[in-house]
Amino acid sequence: MSGFGDTGTDVLQELLAAMTPGERDTLDVMERVRSRILRTPDRDDETSETFRKLYADLVTRIDPTRPLGPGNRSETRALVLVGRTGAGKSSMLSRIISDHPAFPRFGVPGSGCRAVSIQTPSPCNPKALGLEILRVLGFPMAAERPVPAVWGRVRDRLEFLGKVVLHLDEIHNVLETANKRELTQIRTLLKAFLISPNWPVVLVLSGLPEVIPFFEGLNEPDEDGKANADTKGEVRRRAVFVNLRSLRERHDPEMIAAAVTDMASVAGMGVPDDLDVKLAPRLIHSAQYELGTTMQIAHEAIGQALDARPRATVLGMEHFKLAYRIRTGCSDAANPFVAVNWRKVDCTLVMRADADAKPVMTRRKGRR
Repeated sequence: MSGFGDTGTDVLQELLAAMTPGERDTLDVMERVRSRILRTPDRDDETSETFRKLYADLVTRIDPTRPLGPGNRSETRALVLVGRTGAGKSSMLSRIISDHPAFPRFGVPGSGCRAVSIQTPSPCNPKALGLEILRVLGFPMAAERPVPAVWGRVRDRLEFLGKVVLHLDEIHNVLETANKRELTQIRTLLKAFLISPNWPVVLVLSGLPEVIPFFEGLNEPDEDGKANADTKGEVRRRAVFVNLRSLRERHDPEMIAAAVTDMASVAGMGVPDDLDVKLAPRLIHSAQYELGTTMQIAHEAIGQALDARPRATVLGMEHFKLAYRIRTGCSDAANPFVAVNWRKVDCTLVMRADADAKPVMTRRKGRR
């Protein structure tokens, strides 16, 4: 079965017991800080409302004169959530599904929740994904079995366990390496979840923008130039698409400043009065304009403030500078919380002595 089990829980308790009282205190504060959630109407509310509408498909009858049950259930649809790395897709979906009253304790191993989330392996192919789903569902299967048998067992297992929502996270891992035949096969396999007459399942697919071509246009012709079945259209018309936009420097600093202020207050700290003007734009830029990474860097900065001796009472630029330095290994010249021309700092770089230099490299002494 999946999950930690008693042994895994014991290991975690041992790790906690090895921490000093000061470390435990900091951990307690950071847990409360990370529990503070920034919800936005154009992200959380839109996605939550879309998910609730798809959930209604699960209990919609085809024939209103007959009881709800096998053979009298509507087809379901797929929610496709797309965003750049660091956008916060996984954490947002976890909140939305957990908050739904039908899916209490989502993500808790052994809870019996009717929704299940699968981390798509990397690298991956259709069979590997099917085997991973079965592993998480507590039904390991030999890799020698053919793809149809693996995915047939996946559908049977979902029905047996009463799972009605299947979330495939990082779905681009299986799409980016698939050939034309495998892409068509994946669409056919996904469609089977949605149209099953006895046990249709809501699919939630989350991944990078690179997944978009998987749904767009028409199927490519086969090697002989003959047209293939329109599996793209079959999945596309049964899907709802949501894009998590990136942050905007002109519009979002006030929102980010409010979130940082809230988290800092949980840690018992104040913030500078000009947080939204001087610090928040740099924070957004340092996170490459993605909300999830923005919150991560803010968490790390608060951690730096908690570790200061004496513990900081005001969360300031210096704590973000230290957090970014530790995160990237870049010197102050390539640090957006230090550089005067911070908008020109390329925040995809790591281990840079300055914004234009090559990575800092060291060579071990000794014989080559």
